Amino acid sequence: MQEHPVDVKGGSPNPVVLAILLAVLMGVIELPFAAFMADDFIQLGILEHVSPCTWIGPTNLYTISDGDPVHVGIMKNAGAFPWFFGREFKMAFFRPLSSALLALDHVFFGLNPVGYRIHGILWFLLLVLGFGSLLRSILPESLTRLALIVFTISGIHGILCWTATRHIVIAAAVCMLGVSCHVRWRAGGWRPGRFLSIACFALSLTASEAAIGMVIYLLAYEAFGAPGRRKECLKACLPITVVISLYLVLYALFKFGASGGSGYINPLQEPLTFLIQLPVRLVVLMGAMLAGGNADLWVLRPHLRPVMFGAGMFFVAVFAMLLRAVWARISTEERQAARWLTAGSLASAIPFTGTPIGSRCLVVPFIGGSVVIALVLHYWWKERRRTHGWKYRLIGATCAFLAFIHLVMAPVGRLASPYLLRLMMFENLRTSMKDAELDQDCIDVQTVILLTAPDIAVGFHSYFYRMLYRMPMPAAWRVLSWGPYTHRFHRVSTDTLDMELVDGEIQAPFFKSGDVVDLEGMRATVLGANGDGPTRIRFQFNRPLDDPSLYFMAWKDGRLLHIQPPQLGQSLQLP
Repeated sequence: MQEHPVDVKGGSPNPVVLAILLAVLMGVIELPFAAFMADDFIQLGILEHVSPCTWIGPTNLYTISDGDPVHVGIMKNAGAFPWFFGREFKMAFFRPLSSALLALDHVFFGLNPVGYRIHGILWFLLLVLGFGSLLRSILPESLTRLALIVFTISGIHGILCWTATRHIVIAAAVCMLGVSCHVRWRAGGWRPGRFLSIACFALSLTASEAAIGMVIYLLAYEAFGAPGRRKECLKACLPITVVISLYLVLYALFKFGASGGSGYINPLQEPLTFLIQLPVRLVVLMGAMLAGGNADLWVLRPHLRPVMFGAGMFFVAVFAMLLRAVWARISTEERQAARWLTAGSLASAIPFTGTPIGSRCLVVPFIGGSVVIALVLHYWWKERRRTHGWKYRLIGATCAFLAFIHLVMAPVGRLASPYLLRLMMFENLRTSMKDAELDQDCIDVQTVILLTAPDIAVGFHSYFYRMLYRMPMPAAWRVLSWGPYTHRFHRVSTDTLDMELVDGEIQAPFFKSGDVVDLEGMRATVLGANGDGPTRIRFQFNRPLDDPSLYFMAWKDGRLLHIQPPQLGQSLQLP
């Protein structure tokens, strides 16, 4: 297939080479801030053979929990999982290729995060290379250059410095080669492209279910951009449709997915819930993509979700207006490419709407999104001196703001993300564990009860951090809550403590009033709940609260401090 003829004067840098250089520069700058965080601690603990979940191996590292009540019970009793995870809590994903590559990194780099990050950068370079190859075959070079710059420097990709998210870029990179091969076969008659694309798609599905989002681009191409009659398009889609169907059947047969407090909505198991929540989540993702990121607020600040939806509606509506304003001015070939890439961007976000929404969910949709954004900016820049009147001035000001987001703020966000993530997800956790007011002499025989944690990093990942870095471990680790609300504790008997979340709840909607969770040495009874989870819980221990083997702690004054339980009939309030 012939590349699109160059439409600029000689001397301009090759757009793919320029994008690769930018990606390398971004990667090199972020290397000093490489760090492990969150799920990395869990996966590395398995590879280091210090994790209590001995049933997980190097090819299924993305199985945080397999949903077996016996295994979940073992993890809860150890303190690796909190009491409010469901007894069949599951986070089990089919990602053998990504898991094996993590295990290979561990062989070569041990616990040095820099090697893992370099590996991730190489996959991103492959993604940029494949994307550039595709764009050069369907768009003018000047537009290709701008789209690749918008994509490569985006702050959305800052999340990829988190090693556990690497499965997305691996799947996207391999699948992007498949899309490029498919387009070369359909538009240029390159016959090897048909078989290479199928091989790439099949391989990408072993890296991550995110590959489904990439396959949607192929379907969008056949629906809105491919040559030939409808019958030819359907025939071209048939092989990959069969591959995806087999994948989904196997996914359901082996019960991969997430449930029981994971924050995921499995469309195969909860189709109605998925469809009900789809519109809001899709608008939030599209709005975050157009705004340059910040989708992580969905998880970090749940109370802001209505604001995120409103902001998403605003950004989508404004961008639709801008696209309409330039649509009549673009060429037929550009319009055809924009049509299928826009459809692909929108539809590829759908598989991510069932996950805890974050910037990692934007990487695949932004492949098409970056092209449409570049198209608007490209024609605004070309036409900016030819238009007059308040309407065009308003459009021009809006385009300038869009350019500021994606060409100025984007690289700032991209370079700041590794530092900020390291600070929030590693340094803060390391400091809180180092400064925790623990009884080091007796910790091995104590049950540490963390009344409140400031966030999920300290609340959930502290156990795995201590385990991975061989810090002294207690006999058991109990985290009662990491909800961002004021907590009130009232002692109702010598061995019982009631906890009330003021103006909030623990995010566990499957719990109802009266539900009981029995752990070794502790029973939790839900006394009150709303639609999102428990609001009042009673904790009864197998010994008096004043027993020295029970060691109470809470987050206070920026530290985990030792807390004396309240006297009988008295209360303790923790902000």
